[in-house]
Amino acid sequence: MIFDTSQEGLLTLFISYQEALLEHIWDINRDRRTGIESSQAHEFLRQTGDRKLMRSRASVINFLNKMVEEGVLSFEEKTKRGGPYKVYFPEMSREEYENHVVKSIITKLEEVFPSIKGIKAYMYADLENLGF
Repeated sequence: MIFDTSQEGLLTLFISYQEALLEHIWDINRDRRTGIESSQAHEFLRQTGDRKLMRSRASVINFLNKMVEEGVLSFEEKTKRGGPYKVYFPEMSREEYENHVVKSIITKLEEVFPSIKGIKAYMYADLENLGF
């Protein structure tokens, strides 16, 4: 995860194609659990027509797998004539992911800056009041 304070929203954490993919995956899962294959994810980016979103299929697969490692996505292994492939599903909603990021950043800040130890409890109380 990157943290670019010059950006807004999820673009503070991801480059544009990654942000677009996550938003798309959350959107298609709004009403029911819907998986996405890497080929479908790649095609989604291609169909936007936005050159800055276009990436190789390998880049898309690497990103999806990284999101699995981080617990944001999960996958089911499927098989068809061409062999095995993965279908990716969100493991966290967008809101759950936002909460996860906030907690991760606070935890890391406490590790990096020991003088702020204990800020987590103080901040978590404030975050709960804000609906986190």
